[in-house]
Amino acid sequence: MIMEHLLPQKLEFLLMFGISLFWTIAYVLIIYKGFKNQTYGVPFAAICLNISWEFLLTFILPFHPLQQIITLVWFLLDCIILLQYLYYSTKILLKRTLYLSVFSLIIIAFLVQYGMAIEFHDTMSLYSAFGINLVMSIFFVKMLLTKELQGQSISIAFFKMIGTLCASILSYSFYPQSVLLTILYILIFIVDAVYILMIHNKSITTVHRSPIIKSATKVDL
Repeated sequence: MIMEHLLPQKLEFLLMFGISLFWTIAYVLIIYKGFKNQTYGVPFAAICLNISWEFLLTFILPFHPLQQIITLVWFLLDCIILLQYLYYSTKILLKRTLYLSVFSLIIIAFLVQYGMAIEFHDTMSLYSAFGINLVMSIFFVKMLLTKELQGQSISIAFFKMIGTLCASILSYSFYPQSVLLTILYILIFIVDAVYILMIHNKSITTVHRSPIIKSATKVDL
C-alpha cells in the first residue's frame, strides 16, 4: 500500500497522542478493576494476541522510536494483565494446562503476525492490529455475557473505543484505499458501541437489583 497524508501533521500528532493516552488509560483501568474484583479483565485469546503484537512492534519490527516506547509500555501493562489472568484462572484450571495454553497461543500469534507483516509489507502491522482489536471487541461482549461486570466497566469500554477511533481515523488518513482496513474500522466501532450500551444496561440493572437483594437479606435474617 502507498501511504498518503490526508490530514495536517498537527492533527496526526494529536491522534497519535490520543491513541497512546486512551489505550494506556484503558490498560491501567483494566488492571485496577482486575485487582479490585479479583479476576482478569481481558479475554484469554485477546491477551495472547495483544502481547505477541506488542512484542513484535517493540523488539522485532519497530518503525519509529516513539512508537517503540509506547508499545513497550503497553507490553509491560499487558504482562501484568496476563499475570492476573494466570493467577485468578488457576482457581478453576490446572496450572500445567493453563500455562501450556497461554505459551502456545502467544507463540502461534507471534508467528502468524510476523508472517503477515512480512508477506503484506505491512511495516506498521496495521492488519494485525485492527484484526486483534476486532477479536478483542467481540470477546469483550462475550465476557460480559458470561462474567457480568466482573473486571469490566463502562470507563474501560469508553477509553478503548476512543483510543481505537483515533487509530482508525489516523490509519484511514494513511491508507484510504484499503477496503479491508476500512471494514475493520467500521466493525470495531459498531461492536464497541454495542459493548458500551450493554455495560450501561447491565450497570442500571445491577443498581436497581441491589436494593431488592438487600431487602430480601434483611427479611431472611
